[in-house]
Amino acid sequence: MFVLEKIGQYAKTDRIALINRDEKLSYAELDRLSDAFASYLLDSFGDDRTPVVIYGHKETLILPCMYGALKAGRGYVPVDITVPVDRVMQIVEDVSPKAVVDFYGIGLQCGAEVLSGSELGRILDEYSSRGPVPRSFWITGETPAYILFTSGSTGKPKGVPITCANIENLYHELMPWMQTSSEGGVILNQISYSFDVSVVSVYMGVSRGMTLYTIDKHMLENLGELFDYFEKSECCFWVSTPSFAEMCVPSEKFNQNLLPKLEKFLFCGEILTHKLVDELFSRFPKAKVINTYGPTEATVLVTAVEITVEMANDSLQIPIGYPLPEVTFRIVDPQGNPVPPGEQGELLIISNSVGPGYYKRPDLTEKAFFRDASGKRGYHTGDSCFEKNGLYYYCGRLDNQIKVNGYRVEIEDIENNLAKCSNIARAAVLPVCEDEKVAYLAAFVLLQNPDGMTSLKRSLKIKEELKQYLPSYMIPRKIVALDSFPLNTNGKVDRKELMKRL
Repeated sequence: MFVLEKIGQYAKTDRIALINRDEKLSYAELDRLSDAFASYLLDSFGDDRTPVVIYGHKETLILPCMYGALKAGRGYVPVDITVPVDRVMQIVEDVSPKAVVDFYGIGLQCGAEVLSGSELGRILDEYSSRGPVPRSFWITGETPAYILFTSGSTGKPKGVPITCANIENLYHELMPWMQTSSEGGVILNQISYSFDVSVVSVYMGVSRGMTLYTIDKHMLENLGELFDYFEKSECCFWVSTPSFAEMCVPSEKFNQNLLPKLEKFLFCGEILTHKLVDELFSRFPKAKVINTYGPTEATVLVTAVEITVEMANDSLQIPIGYPLPEVTFRIVDPQGNPVPPGEQGELLIISNSVGPGYYKRPDLTEKAFFRDASGKRGYHTGDSCFEKNGLYYYCGRLDNQIKVNGYRVEIEDIENNLAKCSNIARAAVLPVCEDEKVAYLAAFVLLQNPDGMTSLKRSLKIKEELKQYLPSYMIPRKIVALDSFPLNTNGKVDRKELMKRL
């Protein structure tokens, strides 16, 4: 696999692969430790190729675990600490792993060999003298390199496997957009490993011998610390959702003086707004702004475009870009017929980056994935888009799926888990939009019995219960109790009326 070959090449240099606060991991150490983890997996589990589950956040040893799994011919399943234990167990049950790395000691009882951070360290020391793992064991072809679990409409997360071949395809398509003035340089490593946009740093950045500069969730809670850390970074390539940049913009310090070597912003995962583009053009006049688009099912992104002044000044929304060279787009009406240029319809993606389907869910796979006449995989995105002069524009979802801070969320997932909370008979969740994107979630609930609580106390109680079932980004900011839901003429909950009540 290309990234493993590149790590081996850069291991012969003095380059640094990762900076994580005061810790540094060289490419030589990354190569040696990933070989050690691969040797452990091969020794312990023989020919079994079940993916490894990795529960953690931004720990330095996560990267050796990921690449070590790939060197041992299997994939990995990254699960961030923002995911509640109940949901982690659902993922583990789906995957049935032989090995789990648990950096936070949450006490997983799953029949697998569960390694704590200290046990992992001991194993890496023990196996470090083994030397390189033969390439014959490395992951290839249609073997899943990773499985990401996203929000599912049933209230359970659904797995999206992405194969070695899918990532190889993205590598060849995306690398022209990764070019900077020098081969190495520093790339931002802020995005959670359980979110697909992190692939840009973990695969593409590492393949260019770049240094991943880690931003953890504690820094996001302290902008003073974050900006001090930025000042030391020498970052030349920024990759994130627009939300992260928008979080930085209120500070006057966020400009070219803070990041003098910054050459490119690459955004993915959310709508990029005119307001943010204008701010970045003003504050970082030397940096290019690149917008991209793509679902997890099609390996992170399938479009790219450098935003020009003309696009920024256009009355249309910021475009999501041109399809990458190997990618084919179709925009169709509800009957599957192509729509004329300029008209909205559902976007279909045909590409070698489209994954094999949903993990152990043939029913969902059959609905969303297909093969075109050439045999390439295709995917029904459920996104409403239109095309103008070769550029594509995003117009929103055709279902109840939304993006919150870059994370993909099914509205029904939240509603089903709200119904698990005590004294809630039914729930309806609405996205509240500001500046062309989802700002927060609001929930309306029907109580089974009057609780005599104030709105504030009730809301706090429900949110505390929801932490057992949902990651923090899926918990509604506003929760309102109603005596009854308004209904539309079809007898369904009238969500437009609920939105008026907000």
